Amino acid sequence: MIFQTTPAPFPTSAKARARLLSLSTALALVSAPALAQDSGTAAFDAYVDGLKALGIEVENGNVSYDAGSDTLTITDSTLALGGTINDLPAEDGDADGKTDLTYEISFSSGTVTINGLTHENGAFQAASWVYSDDSEFTFSGSAEGKGRLELDGRLTGVSATDYSFTMPELPAEDPERQVSRWLPFLKASLLASYEEIKVDSTAMTIEAFAMEDGKEVQVVTGTTQLDGYRLSDAANGRIGEYSIDSMTQTFRTAAPDGSTLTQSTSQGKTIYSDMDVAAFIDLLDPAVPESDTEIVMIREGSAVDYKSQQELVEGMSIDMTIDRAAIGEVTFIKRENNLLDLLDDLLAKKEPVPEELITGVFQFYRSFGITDARISGINVQVPPLASGEKASVAIKEMAMTNVNSDGIGEMMLVGLDAPSLPDGASVKLDWAAIGDIEFADYTPMRAMISTLMADPDFGEDHPLDVARAFMPLSFGYEIKGLDVVTPDKEQVKIGAAEMTVSTTVSPIPTNVFVRNEGIQVPVRAIDDPEAEALFTALGLENVVWSDETRLYWDETTLELRLEKFMVEIEGLGRAELSARFANVPKSLFEDPEGQGQMALIVAQFVDASLTFRDDGLASKGIAHIAEEQGIPENVFREALVAQAAQATAPVQNEAFTKMVSDAISKFLENPGELKVTLTPEAAVPLAQILGSMAAPQTLPDLLAVKIEAN
Repeated sequence: MIFQTTPAPFPTSAKARARLLSLSTALALVSAPALAQDSGTAAFDAYVDGLKALGIEVENGNVSYDAGSDTLTITDSTLALGGTINDLPAEDGDADGKTDLTYEISFSSGTVTINGLTHENGAFQAASWVYSDDSEFTFSGSAEGKGRLELDGRLTGVSATDYSFTMPELPAEDPERQVSRWLPFLKASLLASYEEIKVDSTAMTIEAFAMEDGKEVQVVTGTTQLDGYRLSDAANGRIGEYSIDSMTQTFRTAAPDGSTLTQSTSQGKTIYSDMDVAAFIDLLDPAVPESDTEIVMIREGSAVDYKSQQELVEGMSIDMTIDRAAIGEVTFIKRENNLLDLLDDLLAKKEPVPEELITGVFQFYRSFGITDARISGINVQVPPLASGEKASVAIKEMAMTNVNSDGIGEMMLVGLDAPSLPDGASVKLDWAAIGDIEFADYTPMRAMISTLMADPDFGEDHPLDVARAFMPLSFGYEIKGLDVVTPDKEQVKIGAAEMTVSTTVSPIPTNVFVRNEGIQVPVRAIDDPEAEALFTALGLENVVWSDETRLYWDETTLELRLEKFMVEIEGLGRAELSARFANVPKSLFEDPEGQGQMALIVAQFVDASLTFRDDGLASKGIAHIAEEQGIPENVFREALVAQAAQATAPVQNEAFTKMVSDAISKFLENPGELKVTLTPEAAVPLAQILGSMAAPQTLPDLLAVKIEAN
């Protein structure tokens, strides 16, 4: 027999349908509590409970909720946090060198208005969150027996829209982790999402007091005004824009002589775009592994109209203005660091291990990089204390590029003009820079830090090893258009100067380039009476010097090449030297003290050339010296030729002596160019050259020496 069931009729009345819907909703809430969402006062109560779980004291007056507009209104709201950190290190004072730090922080508002607040599993969302214009915050901190700091602030126009955040859960209190346990709170604070957070106006007063002879003395007072604070478009740890319309602050500091010195600063619009705050959290979080991936923390930023005035003594101040500052791409690479551990140990009264302290801080700074940063329109007014007149310095631009853990691309200064320095001095500079700096590898550097910590005397016994670990692998500088007028009205100029050095065998340079052009020094400024007399006799009012050096060692071919060593003085002449050596081993650079002599023995001489072109030293200098000594010029020239011939006597080679005498005689008779070349048919081992010292007469032929004039 088959029984057929008959379905119950579907309720058709509105009341029946409502009862069914209520029952279904209740069953859903019971069977799926994870999907429950609070709103209104329930959500706000969860928010308050979360704050209290963090140790924050919460006091509210009346809490009302309008369901129609989904709006909460809270009156007389106060959040407070305080505590004491015991036995912090102190610079002086107590015999045990410790002090206790007590702090209190509070934020209060007459009315808080929250629209659309919801809560689910610790996550909160609100359409808007607004504080009334009577909002204020305070901070007070005091170090026992040292002093205290008080800060009071007033805020207007405080609001957040489309605001969401997660209430963090802190680990249990642990005296060994007093700092790192707050990492979840930092994450929750920085990873909040919102369309906009703004504070129209913030006004703060600051007071600092110090204990002197058992009495509390006010040492600093100050005020700060911040207008147009704004954060926008934040989601998943990224902030679209951070900006401030303007900022002004004034501080008055007690000076040792009892006077009060004032410092005031102001700044116009400040903007940072595309900020990745999650990257900063990753830097601190030990759970995030190291990575070689470079992350852009700030895409770009700028600030305008910076002004500062700092009193040196009452009535005399340094004034500075900057038209604009800009930064492009602040980057981050996750490095292993123990910064939180170091702070935990500090509060846990543990003595830091010096090596860990040094490497921890070092690694923290190695995590950051700057692609481009520059400030422009810099003007400084400085009052010399002696005369009271103001000196002025203007700089068109200062910049640095590609600064990171690998090195520094460039740090430059453009358009320095200081026309009114003390005692009539002045300085003008078109351009100067240092750059092409490649830092040494970190791994051997860290190993050397460990070695020096274990044996502080290691550096004295092994200076080359220490230099090899820390010295940059390359460095360069460049100067253009330097013009200096000294207080005694002497003018010194540098047309251009540059240098680049690099190495493949640190720390000894294996590639050197130096060039100086148009270095000008007044003859009367030379502190050598004989040299001054010679230059004057040559008709020179200024010594104008240029030089250039190019030296390179090729690790592949083992060739050491002095491509050029040139010195030129206008009105005297130009000397230029070049030389090549083969089979110069790497050991010469790796261990010049221990292996240098052996390395030189196996090296080979290839060729060399020395040229001097006269521009007055011979043509005018000989006449001046002959006159000074009271002898005829032709007699003096003959004496010089004889001296040159006598100098070759130890060589014991008549042909060589005659070649020298003929060339010198011809050059002195009609000064032009004197050239010496050494061009052996094949490379000559340096050991063979040294061995030939026993038979010096063979050297001119061995090295194919040739001397020519004009």
